[in-house]
Amino acid sequence: MSKAKETYEIKKVNPIAKYLVLVVLFALPLVAYLFFLQGKHHFDTLPVMREQIGTLDGFVALDGSSVQLKDSVSVITFLGNQPYSRLGYVSNINEKIYKEFHEFETFQMISIIPKSGVKDISEILFQMQETTDIEDWHFITASDEEINSFFQSLNSGLPINADLSSDYAFITDKNKALRGRPEDDEDVAVYGYDTSSIATLQKKMIDDMRVLLAEYRFAFKKNRDEQIKNDE
Repeated sequence: MSKAKETYEIKKVNPIAKYLVLVVLFALPLVAYLFFLQGKHHFDTLPVMREQIGTLDGFVALDGSSVQLKDSVSVITFLGNQPYSRLGYVSNINEKIYKEFHEFETFQMISIIPKSGVKDISEILFQMQETTDIEDWHFITASDEEINSFFQSLNSGLPINADLSSDYAFITDKNKALRGRPEDDEDVAVYGYDTSSIATLQKKMIDDMRVLLAEYRFAFKKNRDEQIKNDE
Protein backbone atom coordinates (compact mmCIF):
# COMPACT_ATOMS: atom_id res chain seq x y z
CA MET A 1 0.00 0.00 0.00
CA SER A 2 1.41 3.42 -0.92
CA LYS A 3 2.01 6.20 1.56
CA ALA A 4 -0.49 8.41 -0.31
CA LYS A 5 -3.26 5.84 0.18
CA GLU A 6 -2.42 5.45 3.86
CA THR A 7 -2.68 9.21 4.32
CA TYR A 8 -6.05 9.30 2.55
CA GLU A 9 -7.48 6.58 4.76
CA ILE A 10 -6.36 8.31 7.93
CA LYS A 11 -8.12 11.56 6.95
CA LYS A 12 -11.29 9.89 5.73
CA VAL A 13 -14.31 10.76 7.95
CA ASN A 14 -17.06 8.27 8.63
CA PRO A 15 -20.27 9.97 7.35
CA ILE A 16 -22.35 8.41 10.15
CA ALA A 17 -20.07 9.90 12.77
CA LYS A 18 -20.27 13.28 11.05
CA TYR A 19 -24.07 13.34 11.15
CA LEU A 20 -24.06 12.12 14.74
CA VAL A 21 -21.89 15.07 15.74
CA LEU A 22 -24.28 17.45 13.98
CA VAL A 23 -27.23 15.96 15.85
CA VAL A 24 -25.45 16.34 19.17
CA LEU A 25 -24.46 19.95 18.45
CA PHE A 26 -27.78 21.20 17.11
CA ALA A 27 -30.70 18.87 17.73
CA LEU A 28 -30.15 17.88 21.35
CA PRO A 29 -29.96 21.44 22.74
CA LEU A 30 -33.24 22.20 20.96
CA VAL A 31 -34.89 19.09 22.39
CA ALA A 32 -33.59 19.95 25.85
CA TYR A 33 -34.95 23.49 25.57
CA LEU A 34 -38.39 22.26 24.54
CA PHE A 35 -38.36 19.75 27.40
CA PHE A 36 -37.58 22.31 30.05
CA LEU A 37 -40.03 24.75 28.52
CA GLN A 38 -42.76 22.31 29.45
CA GLY A 39 -41.54 22.07 33.04
CA LYS A 40 -43.85 22.99 35.87
CA HIS A 41 -41.71 25.98 36.80
CA HIS A 42 -42.71 27.79 33.58
CA PHE A 43 -46.07 29.52 33.36
CA ASP A 44 -48.09 31.30 30.69
CA THR A 45 -48.79 33.80 33.48
CA LEU A 46 -47.29 34.01 36.93
CA PRO A 47 -49.85 32.58 39.39
CA VAL A 48 -51.69 34.82 41.83
CA MET A 49 -50.99 33.69 45.40
CA ARG A 50 -53.07 36.36 47.17
CA GLU A 51 -55.70 38.41 45.37
CA GLN A 52 -55.29 41.47 47.58
CA ILE A 53 -52.78 42.60 50.17
CA GLY A 54 -52.61 45.65 52.41
CA THR A 55 -52.04 49.20 51.23
CA LEU A 56 -49.12 51.53 51.83
CA ASP A 57 -51.36 54.31 53.13
CA GLY A 58 -49.50 55.95 55.98
CA PHE A 59 -46.08 54.92 54.63
CA VAL A 60 -43.81 57.70 53.40
CA ALA A 61 -40.59 57.74 51.42
CA LEU A 62 -37.46 59.29 52.88
CA ASP A 63 -38.15 62.48 50.90
CA GLY A 64 -41.69 62.69 52.31
CA SER A 65 -43.48 61.50 49.17
CA SER A 66 -46.00 58.65 49.04
CA VAL A 67 -45.57 55.34 47.22
CA GLN A 68 -48.37 53.16 45.91
CA LEU A 69 -48.51 49.57 44.69
CA LYS A 70 -51.33 49.91 42.15
CA ASP A 71 -50.30 50.17 38.49
CA SER A 72 -46.74 49.03 39.21
CA VAL A 73 -44.93 45.72 39.28
CA SER A 74 -43.29 45.90 42.69
CA VAL A 75 -40.61 43.96 44.53
CA ILE A 76 -41.00 44.50 48.27
CA THR A 77 -38.35 43.90 50.92
CA PHE A 78 -38.28 44.50 54.68
CA LEU A 79 -34.95 45.82 56.00
CA GLY A 80 -35.75 46.20 59.70
CA ASN A 81 -34.45 48.78 62.15
CA GLN A 82 -30.79 48.00 61.41
CA PRO A 83 -30.68 48.05 57.61
CA TYR A 84 -26.89 48.15 57.39
CA SER A 85 -26.69 44.72 59.02
CA ARG A 86 -28.63 43.44 56.01
CA LEU A 87 -26.29 44.92 53.43
CA GLY A 88 -25.57 41.48 51.96
CA TYR A 89 -29.28 40.86 51.31
CA VAL A 90 -29.62 44.33 49.75
CA SER A 91 -26.59 43.70 47.55
CA ASN A 92 -28.02 40.38 46.34
CA ILE A 93 -31.39 41.82 45.37
CA ASN A 94 -29.70 44.82 43.79
CA GLU A 95 -27.35 42.83 41.58
CA LYS A 96 -29.74 40.05 40.58
CA ILE A 97 -33.14 41.74 40.44
CA TYR A 98 -33.08 45.54 40.54
CA LYS A 99 -30.33 46.03 37.95
CA GLU A 100 -31.98 43.46 35.71
CA PHE A 101 -35.46 45.02 35.71
CA HIS A 102 -35.41 48.63 36.88
CA GLU A 103 -35.49 50.02 33.34
CA PHE A 104 -38.94 48.52 32.75
CA GLU A 105 -41.41 51.38 32.85
CA THR A 106 -43.78 49.93 35.44
CA PHE A 107 -41.18 48.37 37.75
CA GLN A 108 -40.34 49.60 41.24
CA MET A 109 -38.38 48.29 44.20
CA ILE A 110 -39.75 49.06 47.67
CA SER A 111 -37.76 48.58 50.87
CA ILE A 112 -39.63 49.09 54.13
CA ILE A 113 -37.83 50.43 57.19
CA PRO A 114 -39.12 51.24 60.69
CA LYS A 115 -38.68 54.86 61.72
CA SER A 116 -35.94 53.77 64.11
CA GLY A 117 -33.91 52.47 61.14
CA VAL A 118 -33.98 55.58 58.95
CA LYS A 119 -30.61 56.90 60.15
CA ASP A 120 -28.98 53.55 59.47
CA ILE A 121 -30.03 53.56 55.81
CA SER A 122 -27.89 56.55 54.82
CA GLU A 123 -24.65 54.55 54.53
CA ILE A 124 -26.35 51.95 52.35
CA LEU A 125 -27.69 54.65 50.05
CA PHE A 126 -24.26 56.28 49.83
CA GLN A 127 -22.65 52.99 48.77
CA MET A 128 -25.43 52.05 46.36
CA GLN A 129 -25.41 55.37 44.53
CA GLU A 130 -21.80 54.81 43.49
CA THR A 131 -22.80 51.93 41.20
CA THR A 132 -26.60 51.95 40.95
CA ASP A 133 -29.26 54.31 39.63
CA ILE A 134 -31.73 54.07 42.50
CA GLU A 135 -34.40 56.28 40.98
CA ASP A 136 -36.88 53.38 40.98
CA TRP A 137 -35.89 52.10 44.43
CA HIS A 138 -38.12 53.56 47.14
CA PHE A 139 -37.13 53.37 50.80
CA ILE A 140 -40.26 53.94 52.84
CA THR A 141 -41.03 54.05 56.52
CA ALA A 142 -43.96 53.76 58.90
CA SER A 143 -44.69 52.82 62.49
CA ASP A 144 -43.79 49.34 63.73
CA GLU A 145 -47.48 48.48 63.93
CA GLU A 146 -48.15 49.55 60.34
CA ILE A 147 -45.18 47.58 59.03
CA ASN A 148 -46.15 44.45 60.89
CA SER A 149 -49.77 44.79 59.74
CA PHE A 150 -48.72 45.16 56.12
CA PHE A 151 -46.42 42.13 56.34
CA GLN A 152 -49.20 40.01 57.82
CA SER A 153 -51.52 41.09 54.99
CA LEU A 154 -49.25 39.20 52.59
CA ASN A 155 -50.45 36.05 54.34
CA SER A 156 -47.33 34.27 53.11
CA GLY A 157 -46.72 31.95 56.03
CA LEU A 158 -43.18 33.31 56.15
CA PRO A 159 -41.71 34.85 59.31
CA ILE A 160 -40.91 38.46 60.03
CA ASN A 161 -37.97 38.97 62.36
CA ALA A 162 -38.15 40.76 65.70
CA ASP A 163 -36.52 43.87 64.17
CA LEU A 164 -39.22 43.90 61.43
CA SER A 165 -36.81 42.61 58.77
CA SER A 166 -37.39 39.64 56.48
CA ASP A 167 -35.07 37.43 54.48
CA TYR A 168 -37.68 37.32 51.71
CA ALA A 169 -38.62 39.56 48.79
CA PHE A 170 -42.19 39.63 47.50
CA ILE A 171 -43.57 40.31 44.02
CA THR A 172 -46.85 42.18 43.55
CA ASP A 173 -48.57 43.02 40.28
CA LYS A 174 -50.37 46.13 39.05
CA ASN A 175 -53.54 45.08 40.84
CA LYS A 176 -51.75 44.70 44.19
CA ALA A 177 -51.97 40.91 44.05
CA LEU A 178 -49.14 38.80 45.43
CA ARG A 179 -47.56 36.64 42.72
CA GLY A 180 -45.48 33.47 43.13
CA ARG A 181 -45.55 29.72 42.51
CA PRO A 182 -48.09 27.20 43.83
CA GLU A 183 -45.16 24.79 43.85
CA ASP A 184 -41.51 24.99 42.84
CA ASP A 185 -39.02 22.30 41.86
CA GLU A 186 -39.19 20.92 45.42
CA ASP A 187 -43.02 20.93 45.41
CA VAL A 188 -43.07 23.86 47.84
CA ALA A 189 -45.28 26.92 47.34
CA VAL A 190 -43.31 30.14 46.79
CA TYR A 191 -44.86 33.26 48.31
CA GLY A 192 -41.55 35.08 48.75
CA TYR A 193 -37.99 34.68 47.48
CA ASP A 194 -35.05 34.13 49.82
CA THR A 195 -32.72 37.09 49.28
CA SER A 196 -29.89 35.33 51.11
CA SER A 197 -29.74 32.75 48.30
CA ILE A 198 -28.19 33.79 44.99
CA ALA A 199 -29.44 30.52 43.51
CA THR A 200 -33.04 31.32 44.45
CA LEU A 201 -32.85 34.81 42.99
CA GLN A 202 -31.16 33.65 39.82
CA LYS A 203 -33.05 30.43 39.14
CA LYS A 204 -36.52 31.33 40.41
CA MET A 205 -37.11 35.02 40.97
CA ILE A 206 -35.53 36.27 37.74
CA ASP A 207 -37.53 33.70 35.80
CA ASP A 208 -40.77 34.68 37.53
CA MET A 209 -40.17 38.40 37.02
CA ARG A 210 -39.64 37.80 33.32
CA VAL A 211 -42.89 35.82 33.11
CA LEU A 212 -44.86 38.58 34.85
CA LEU A 213 -43.40 41.41 32.76
CA ALA A 214 -43.93 39.39 29.59
CA GLU A 215 -47.54 38.95 30.65
CA TYR A 216 -48.00 42.71 30.70
CA ARG A 217 -46.10 43.23 27.46
CA PHE A 218 -48.35 40.70 25.75
CA ALA A 219 -51.48 42.35 27.16
CA PHE A 220 -50.25 45.77 26.01
CA LYS A 221 -49.53 44.48 22.50
CA LYS A 222 -52.91 42.78 22.33
CA ASN A 223 -54.73 45.94 23.43
CA ARG A 224 -52.74 48.04 20.99
CA ASP A 225 -53.47 45.70 18.08
CA GLU A 226 -57.18 45.70 18.94
CA GLN A 227 -57.19 49.48 19.10
CA ILE A 228 -55.52 49.72 15.70
CA LYS A 229 -58.04 47.28 14.27
CA ASN A 230 -60.96 49.26 15.71
CA ASP A 231 -59.57 52.51 14.28
CA GLU A 232 -59.34 51.10 10.75
